[in-house]
Amino acid sequence: MALAYIVSRAVGTANCYAFTVDHGFRPESALEASDVGKYMEQLGIGHETRSLKWGTCHSDIDIDNDVVPLPPTNRLEEVARQRRYNALHRICKERGIFAVLTGHHAGDQAETFLLRFLRQSGISGLAGMRLQSTLPFGLNTAMDMSSEKATIPVLVRPLLNFNKASLYRICKNHGIRWHEDPSNSDTQFRRNALRQEIGKATSDKDSPLNADTLLKVCSAIQDHRKYINKNVSFLLAKYARLSTSLGTLELPAGIGSADCNREPPRWIRNASLCEQVLASAIAWVNCKPHPPELAHLHQFGNAIIKHYDSKHTASRKSVSAAGVMMLFPSTKRGWLFCRQPPRLGEILPQEGLLPGTTVLWDNRLLIRLEPMPGHVFRGTWRIYSLRDAEQKFSRRLAKHQSMSRQTAKSTGIHHIVQASQPVVLVDKAGSSQPQVLFARGSFFVDMCLSVSVQTLKGTADPDTREVL
Repeated sequence: MALAYIVSRAVGTANCYAFTVDHGFRPESALEASDVGKYMEQLGIGHETRSLKWGTCHSDIDIDNDVVPLPPTNRLEEVARQRRYNALHRICKERGIFAVLTGHHAGDQAETFLLRFLRQSGISGLAGMRLQSTLPFGLNTAMDMSSEKATIPVLVRPLLNFNKASLYRICKNHGIRWHEDPSNSDTQFRRNALRQEIGKATSDKDSPLNADTLLKVCSAIQDHRKYINKNVSFLLAKYARLSTSLGTLELPAGIGSADCNREPPRWIRNASLCEQVLASAIAWVNCKPHPPELAHLHQFGNAIIKHYDSKHTASRKSVSAAGVMMLFPSTKRGWLFCRQPPRLGEILPQEGLLPGTTVLWDNRLLIRLEPMPGHVFRGTWRIYSLRDAEQKFSRRLAKHQSMSRQTAKSTGIHHIVQASQPVVLVDKAGSSQPQVLFARGSFFVDMCLSVSVQTLKGTADPDTREVL
């Protein structure tokens, strides 16, 4: 409520549009959403509410109507947040909105810092939420981004330096009515439990849980992240090899030589630099909205150090963490980061897609199928992970396995990278069986169709930009 009032006064109500996502967890939430709508009407701001639908079991999944099963309590907040992001993306696309402003305040930043501290996050995580970033995507559901003007909206948190007490004062001074979410007092959720502990330490300046103290530490880490990221940006721009179609990133293994067992390069020799380089590489590959945990960075870092240790006999060929697989260097390549091959059923299949539609798959790859110029295609297309496709279309994919091996030899695509790629099948009108068009990073049939695959990060370098 306070955010709407402040922003509308700053930019004018004509430049604002408000939307409420009703998670549907409480009976009174619909009434609260209605009250928000009434206040937006008083301010002269357009408003709409999107209500999330939940099923009771896995068979209730309905992508077309955006229905997913209700998750267990320990994943409730996470899944709700992901679905909220999906709803925001749809509204932005429908209404041509390019910036989303949220009401995250200083208290939320303190909670985020403490949560990530307990998860043993690295520098990127402990620096907290950014003032500005791209709007994250949520669950693995169909996301039509086919419009030529479709862009990923910017997420802005303008109240990040306001504490909750100052927001209460704004509401009271201007007669703004607000709602307190009773679920915030449910301490079975970790963030709520931390919020209460931070609240108890509000008046105790010597407490390590005092919000002001936590924010000062967070601010200091932000400054450190800015300094480290200047070096990381330079190194990645100069040495990293990005494949935007495969979603892979390669880093050099040696200095001035293809010999992967010589002296390690600079990015490995400096511990702080190595941590941030690994964090950027992992985030670029898995496209997740949150930085990787420190434990995952150490897992990769320790494997790299052991590789260059002359006393250590190398036996492993890869390391996996945070959904990313790091392949050890060979005489032909350096350290290769790719998506860990998806497990069976990990990614929901996307079916009944129309030609000309661009879809976000696995929250990291933008896939588009369309007829070649001068040709017409009547039918639909679908996307699966390789393991799901092999289970459902084993015979059809088996025919193309030898061709995939030949492609891997000619193009140098590692078999692990192949296994992380989507499988695209087409259902031609009048045909009883789908045909495999794209699998393991290769095309197999010529139906006068083109498939484009590009990572969500696009051609951008791994994100080390600072806006705080």
